[in-house]
Amino acid sequence: MQSTSDFPLLLADALDKTLRQAYQTAPAGVRQVARATTARDFRAKHRIQFSTAPTLLPLNEHGEFVSGGMNDYDQTYAVTTFGRIVGFTRQAMVNDDLGAFADTTRRMGVAAAAFEATFLANIVSSNPTLADGNAVFSTAHANITGNGSGTTLSLTTLSAARQAMRAQTGLLGELIDVTPRFILVGPANETTAEQMVSEISPIQSQDVNPFMNKIRVVVDPRLTANIWYLVADASQVDGLEYAYLEGAAGPQITSDLGFEVDGVRFRIRLDFGGAFVDWRGWYAAT
Repeated sequence: MQSTSDFPLLLADALDKTLRQAYQTAPAGVRQVARATTARDFRAKHRIQFSTAPTLLPLNEHGEFVSGGMNDYDQTYAVTTFGRIVGFTRQAMVNDDLGAFADTTRRMGVAAAAFEATFLANIVSSNPTLADGNAVFSTAHANITGNGSGTTLSLTTLSAARQAMRAQTGLLGELIDVTPRFILVGPANETTAEQMVSEISPIQSQDVNPFMNKIRVVVDPRLTANIWYLVADASQVDGLEYAYLEGAAGPQITSDLGFEVDGVRFRIRLDFGGAFVDWRGWYAAT
């Protein structure tokens, strides 16, 4: 447990002291474009995709029907337990004339939210390998543009990204419905992204903004690289998803009174996991 000596400023014997407002957690942009699910236990969570039926073939008057097949695809991830303990001695709590320790559980909850946001942002930034052996963003998946000034966020590059997403195919090579819904950016591209979707009053047809009211800008300051992503709605097509343990959605905080050492301890536990389960709803311009 932390004692009075661990907080020489907070518990100082001073008359004129006040407690400053705590910092707010940075917005969790990646979380806004991910899908929330639950996991029954800590074993691997299988996200199985089943293809559409095979396309139809023409028959002449005496022709025979040709058999076709269907495919499946499996992507897995698991929920893991994360946690921490914070404790204060009784004397430290009695000396807390500013009431700072009374806010401990809320602060632990804020820390859990920040952890989840960083966890998901790290998944996006690390570009992990999927079950098919290719990275999420790769030429094999036709959802990435290489390095160079040609990937700078503009109407031209945004249009090319949308075209690439529209050309995505399913397990049997059939065209599927992938409609871009978000531009996910870090601080480096925030202003430009807002310009891309801003409302204008054009005089000529070529000045019309085709992305206005169709694509929303989502900013996550944890995405520090000069990369922007075009993302489809998670309710339309699978992409990045995260899961809590069933029955424990979010952080679980408990407290424990000390016996050998007089004080109180707070424990936070979070059963959480996440991964990309499909690439078709995401596009990266690096």
